[in-house]
Amino acid sequence: MKQNETLTTHISLILNGLLLQGLTTAVIAPGSRSTPLALALAQLAHEQRIELFVDVDERSAAFFALGIAKKINKPVLLICTSGTAAANFYPAICEAKISQVPLLIMTTDRPPELTKVAAPQALDQDHFFGNQVKSFFELPLPETNHDSQNYTNYIVQKSFQIAQNQPAGPVHLNQPFRKPLMPDLPIKLDHNQQKYTSFSSQTTLSSNLIKKVHTNLSNKRGIILAGPNQNALSNIAMLEWAKKSGWPILADPLSQLRGISSPNIITCYDSLLKTNSDKLIALMPEIIIRTGQTFVAASLASFLKKSQATIYSLDEENALNDYTKTTTFSLETSAEDFFNQIPPVNPLTEWLKEWSVIEKVYTSINKINSTDTLNELEVVRAIASTGSKKLNLFVSNSMPIRDIDSVLQPLNAFRIFCNRGANGIDGIVSTALGVSTKSAENLLLIGDLAFFHDMNGLMMAKKYRLKIKIIVINNNGGGIFSFLPQAGSSNFEEVFGTPLDIDIEQVAQLYHAHYSLAETVTSLKKYLCTPAHSLEIIEVRTDRKDNVALRQELINQFASHIQTTKES
Repeated sequence: MKQNETLTTHISLILNGLLLQGLTTAVIAPGSRSTPLALALAQLAHEQRIELFVDVDERSAAFFALGIAKKINKPVLLICTSGTAAANFYPAICEAKISQVPLLIMTTDRPPELTKVAAPQALDQDHFFGNQVKSFFELPLPETNHDSQNYTNYIVQKSFQIAQNQPAGPVHLNQPFRKPLMPDLPIKLDHNQQKYTSFSSQTTLSSNLIKKVHTNLSNKRGIILAGPNQNALSNIAMLEWAKKSGWPILADPLSQLRGISSPNIITCYDSLLKTNSDKLIALMPEIIIRTGQTFVAASLASFLKKSQATIYSLDEENALNDYTKTTTFSLETSAEDFFNQIPPVNPLTEWLKEWSVIEKVYTSINKINSTDTLNELEVVRAIASTGSKKLNLFVSNSMPIRDIDSVLQPLNAFRIFCNRGANGIDGIVSTALGVSTKSAENLLLIGDLAFFHDMNGLMMAKKYRLKIKIIVINNNGGGIFSFLPQAGSSNFEEVFGTPLDIDIEQVAQLYHAHYSLAETVTSLKKYLCTPAHSLEIIEVRTDRKDNVALRQELINQFASHIQTTKES
C-alpha cells in the first residue's frame, strides 16, 4: 500500500471512530502538519456529517471549542499543528479541566526521528498539557498493520468516552505524521468499523446510609447551597425535595435556578452576608447540603468557615471540591441521585418563611434602586427584566459575574454561562461566541479589559455571521481592584487601574459589528429587546469610583430595611 493510501486509511479510522461515538463538531487552528485531518474534516463538513469551524488563532480556537462544548455538553474535537501552536491551547484546557467541560484535543506532530533533534517547528509534545488533561495518548504513525489500526480505533473512541464521562474534561491525543501529508480524497468511512460502547450507572445509596442521612436531616434548620451546575435533572429533583422539606436553596447564578418561580429560591445571600445584620443569627442553619461547583460569592466561603452546621457535600467525582475545607460528610453521589433517594423531611414551621421574607425585602430594594440613570448594577437589572427563556447569557469574570451574583433576579429562567473554573478573563469573547453557534438568542456581558484581552476572537463572529449582542462595560480599567486594599495606593492607576482608552466604536467597525452607545436604562432595554441579526456591540460607559459607592449603598439600604422587617 502506498504511503498516502496508508495515511488516508489512518485518518478515516480516526474520524469514523469519533463519529461512531457521537462527535458533531470540530474546530481547527490551521497549519501544515495537521493537513491530513484538516482536508478530511473539510470533506465531512461539506457532506454535512460534521460541523467545522476554522480559527487562525490557536488561543481563540481553544476557547471557541470550549464554548461549544459548554453549550452541547459533549466533546468537541480541537486540532492544531506542531510547535508552539499547542501551547496556545493551554489556558482553555486549564479552564476545561477545572470546570469539567469535555474537550478532545488532537495535536499533530513531527515523526519520532524529527523530535528532540532541533528540527523546525518541533517541540516535545509528549504529555504536553501535564495534569491539566484527564488522559494523554500518543497515537501511532499511520501503518498497514492491523494491530496498530485496531489500537488507533480503540484509543480514539475511548478518548471520546473519557472526555465525556464524569467528571468530564479534556483529553489529549498526539498524532505524528510523516510527509507526504496529502491524503487521497475523498476519504471513505468504513461502516463495519468496530464501535466501543461505554455505560454509566446510577449511584444507589445503601438503605442504611439513606436511613442515617434522613434521620440526621430531620427536624433541623437546613439550607441547600446550589453551586454552578448544568444538569437540569438534578435541579428538578433538588427543587422538589426542597419544596416538600421547606428548605431554602441559596442559588448561585450559575446553578441555573435563578428565574424559577419558587419561595425556596434565595438570591439575596451575598448582600445579606455583607450586611452583618443581627438577622443572620436567626437564619443560621444546623444542616447545609452543598451541591455543584465552587460558588461565585466569596462571602459564602466566610459563612461556611464560621458556621457550626453539619455540612454534607455531594461530590459525585470525589473531586475534593471544597477549598473552605468545611465539609463534615462527603457523599460520592450526584445531586440528582441524592434528592431522588433521600426522602423529604417534615418542614419546620417558620424556617423557610424567615428566609422568604428577607428575599422579598431584597427584591423590593432592587426595584427601588432601579432608575433610568445607567450604571453597572442597572445593566444587570435590565438584563433580568428583558431576558427571555431562550436567552443564553455569557458573563465575564471579574466584576460582571459578581454583579450578576448580587442583583440578578430574572423574570425568566435563562441559561447563564461563565468560565468559573480558573476564573480568568482570557478567552471570554471566544468562549461566548462558541456558545452562540448553538443558539439564536445570545448575550455577552463583559468589561473593557476582558474585551480587549480577547478582541481578536471577534473575527469568528464576523467570519461565521454569529448572532450575539455584547455589552461592554467600559469603566476604562480594572474595576474589581477598586474594591481591594490596593485601591488606596498612590500607584494604583498605573499598576492596577490600567486605563487603556479603548475606542469601542472603532473596534466594532474593524469587525463589521453594529455599534450602539447606551446612555440610559431605557435605551439599553430598547437595544436588548431588538433581535440580533449579527454581531452587535453595546457600549455602556461607567465610572469606577462611583461603582464602589453604588454597591455599598445597596448593602446599606438592605441592612437598614431588614433591621425593621417583621415577618408577615
